[in-house]
Parts: sequence; C-alpha cells; structure tokens
Amino acid sequence: MKQDNKRQAAILKILHYIQDGGDLANAKKMFQENFDQVDVSEITKAERALIAGGLDPRQIQYLCNVHVDLFKDNIKQNKENPDFSIPGHPVHTIKLENLVIKSLIEDALLPDLEKFKNGDQAALNKLQTELRDLATIHKHYARKETSIFPLMNKYGITAPPQVMWGVDDKIRKLIAQANEAVDAPKPDMNYVESTIKQASHEVLEMIVKEEKIMIPMIDEVANEQDWYNVKKEEDQIGYTLIQKPMNWQASHNSTANTNSGAVSLEKLSGLILNFKEGSLNLRQLNAILDLLPFALTFIDENDKVVYFGGGASIFPHSSNALGNSVYSCHLPESVPVVKKIFDAFHTGEKDKYEFWFEPRHMKRYLYLQYFAVRDESGKYLGCLEVAQDVTKIRSFKKEKKTL
Repeated sequence: MKQDNKRQAAILKILHYIQDGGDLANAKKMFQENFDQVDVSEITKAERALIAGGLDPRQIQYLCNVHVDLFKDNIKQNKENPDFSIPGHPVHTIKLENLVIKSLIEDALLPDLEKFKNGDQAALNKLQTELRDLATIHKHYARKETSIFPLMNKYGITAPPQVMWGVDDKIRKLIAQANEAVDAPKPDMNYVESTIKQASHEVLEMIVKEEKIMIPMIDEVANEQDWYNVKKEEDQIGYTLIQKPMNWQASHNSTANTNSGAVSLEKLSGLILNFKEGSLNLRQLNAILDLLPFALTFIDENDKVVYFGGGASIFPHSSNALGNSVYSCHLPESVPVVKKIFDAFHTGEKDKYEFWFEPRHMKRYLYLQYFAVRDESGKYLGCLEVAQDVTKIRSFKKEKKTL
C-alpha cells in the first residue's frame, strides 16, 4: 500500500507539472526516472484526484491528449479478455470500426491532402467524400456515450467519461469545420490543411484512449450481462463505416435478471392496482406504458435514473444507466442547467419545466417536459421526463374527424 501511494504521488507530481505548463519532454524524463510501466487504473486514479482537487473536467480535456502522449508507450497491457476477439462482441466492433477509421485517415485522407496541396484539384473531391465518411464517426462516439459511459459510471469510473465525452464533442466540431473548409466555393489551402490535420490527430489519439485506456479499464469490472446490454443497444444508433456486425450472445446465466430483489412481472401479472378512477392489473399497466407515444424516464428522489419506458424512440438510452446519477448522463457543461431543474424540484420552487426545439442532427421537432412527482402529502418522489416527437403534429393544417 505504501508503495502504491508513492507511485500515485509520483504520477500526480508529473501531471501537476504538465497542468502548470511544464514541458512534455521533461515530463517524460520525470516518468522514466520513476517508472518502467504504469497501469491504466493508476492513470485514471490520478486524473480523478486532479478533478477532486478542483480541476474542471472541461479543463482536463486539453490535458487528456498530453497524458496519452506521456503514457501511451508505457501502459501495462494485461492479458485481453478472449471474448473481445469474437466477431459481434461490442469490443470487437469498436476495434473494427477504429481499424477502418484509422485506415481512412492514414491511407486516404492525409495522402489526398498532400496531393491537393501539390495542385491536384481532383483530390478535392476525394477529400470531400472522405470527410463525409469521417463525420459518421458520430455513431461510434454516440454508442460509446450511450452505453459504455453509463457502464463506467456504474462501477465508479466517473472521471474518464466526463473527459472523453467532452473530447468526443470537440472532435465532432473539428470534423464539421474540415467539411466546411473543403466545401467552400474557394477552399483556403491553409485552413483546409489545418482543420484536416487537427481533426485527424484528435481522432487517432481517441483510438489510443479507447483501446489502451477505456477498454482495459472496463474489462476489470464489467461482466457478461453488462456487455450484453451494450450489444442489444447498438442498433438504436448504428455503426461507423462497417456493416452490421454478427450477433453475439452472452451465456444464458448472464442474461438472466440479476436484480435479486425484484419480482418478475409474470409472477404478479394478476395483481390488481386500484387508482382514483378504475383499476388495472400489472400486465395491462405495463402494456399501456409501453404503448404511450412518448419516451419516458423516471429519476427517483435521490436523482438516480430508475426507469425507461414509453413507446417512442427519441433519445438513445442504455439499461446500464439504471441506478446511475442523472448528472452522469449529461455533458459536464450541461450539468449546471440539469442541477438547477432538480434543485427547484427538491425545494418545491417549481413543479414543471418544458422545452421545445429541433436538434440539427435529428431533423425532428421535440417537446420535452419535466414534472416533479409528489405524493398526496407533497413529498418529492422524483422527476418524470416526457419526451415527444411533435414534428407530425405541427404539420396538421386541417381537422380530421372521420376514419
């Protein structure tokens, strides 16, 4: 334990040196003087300590790449889980996409950029196509953010998702800028080069982070049921530059309901619930909830996500998020707004918030409502989020009163 503390103190000393503007070459020298190899868990523990010490997760996004440059050749690689090499397993899919993405950048995008710089105008069309392909990396990142990050939070690995999510968003913006640069009526050569090179560098660095840091970290804690949840949720988002992977099935035992305190619906299907006006059995109630034209999320009185329901598919979500803090489901920059909503519900200052907007990538008009749920005495029980796609409703011009 004493040796572990000594190693952790040495890592933190190096990271503080970088945080204060220290030179990377000197930081590497400091590392080599103290370490032969470093474990992934040691790096993430040190980053958590930086955040706990007051460093904004958004600030650590810049340091993230520096940390990768510092450690990437000296990260201890444990024996990989043999399941990860099975086609269709979520990790196999992540790595397959990364292989194609890396090839797109190194074998097509960057070589064609050099051709364009040397006066080959035909290379511009290739750059436009390649950057459109690269923009589909959004699906790769969205699957990670939807299913993998909640899995990490579930096991207390909270700092890396905060950092990585912010970097993902930065990469999306860089790729968008590169697309705009090559699509301009008269592309500026310097701007085209700088945006493509910066986007390419960040994407390639993220591949290292995913494969050398994120996946080994999760492998230490995740079970087959966790990976099965990730697998079954992939189709709601899709894939980047690959065909739909083969099916992968976890063992039968791992797909069983692991919540020992829960009673299955089948065992209670005949139970009658009396409401203010009428009654329903549990089977009927469950069927009604699943049929409602909304996406429902319930966050309990402790701000934990405990339920997803409704018949509408609007925002991708993961059963790995069940039991996690609602704040871990949002980008760090969004957390203050989310916290304001829940604080107002807890204090009784507000009982409802509503928003309507049209996300650019969805091309649908959404109506979101947040309700404070209280019992008859006014005690706060939680928050119900109701998300509705109102695109079709907004298009109605005439009445419809016939079949």
